[in-house]
Amino acid sequence: MALLYGPLFYFLYLTAGEKQIPVKTVLVHSIPFLFLTLLYVTLTYGLPEESGEWHSRRLMINSFHHLSLSLSLVSYAFFTGYKMKAVPPAAPEKDRLISQMIIIEGAWAFIVALLAIDSFWIKLEFAFNPLALLYGTQVMVSGLLFRYLLLQKAPLQSDQEKLSPSRYSKSGLEEETLKAYEYKLHSHLKTSKIYLKPALSLAVLAKETEIPKHHFSQLLNVHLGRSFYQVIADYRIAHAMELLEEAGAQFTIESLAYECGFNSKTSFNRYFKEKTGCTPSDYRGLKNAG
Repeated sequence: MALLYGPLFYFLYLTAGEKQIPVKTVLVHSIPFLFLTLLYVTLTYGLPEESGEWHSRRLMINSFHHLSLSLSLVSYAFFTGYKMKAVPPAAPEKDRLISQMIIIEGAWAFIVALLAIDSFWIKLEFAFNPLALLYGTQVMVSGLLFRYLLLQKAPLQSDQEKLSPSRYSKSGLEEETLKAYEYKLHSHLKTSKIYLKPALSLAVLAKETEIPKHHFSQLLNVHLGRSFYQVIADYRIAHAMELLEEAGAQFTIESLAYECGFNSKTSFNRYFKEKTGCTPSDYRGLKNAG
């Protein structure tokens, strides 16, 4: 079962981006787990549990398991980290939680590698109990997973953590400056159409518009009273409505979602209904009927 830890971290990243996970992907990433399970059953089935042959085969499988688990954890830690850097999750707090779990996954790999060395080649004298440390990291991951599940039920947050107007009460930014920033922001979004990029983040947009990041947060949360994702979603939905009116029949709803910068059909439907009061399919039907 431990060989499913790495794939589960990767699936966690996919769900953070509100992507649907195909059954084929789940099966492919489950191959090491299925292979070792089949190997274990094949080599131990029918042997008396108290026999020396059963114990020697079980020890061999456990040693192989430690080595393969260590390689699996390291591989998935690097693979998931690479994917997150290319396309970060929609919510920054989910990004942070998954990054923390990847670090703990690396600690798991190190501990399991020590156990593999102890099983295969050299008997190591540990100054600590490796199993206790392993269980401790698992408890930490359980806490982070619980936090992640709570985030799944909450709406998307802005790129800063729940910023309130009181945080900026002494910032000293004048209304004219904020209005100038607002004009620059909307002008850039309209001309560049950067909102169509699925991996767009607050940091990237702040750099593109040359607005300091802390000023950018104040512009959104205090002056506009909107989160980063709400502002970007408004532009994406407006673009989707234009496409539906011009050539709606040429798009499936899923392809339209990706065309407008959303990572999934689910998030597209949710934002579209919040903005228009109906789903994209209903909106297209009304336009066609009109």
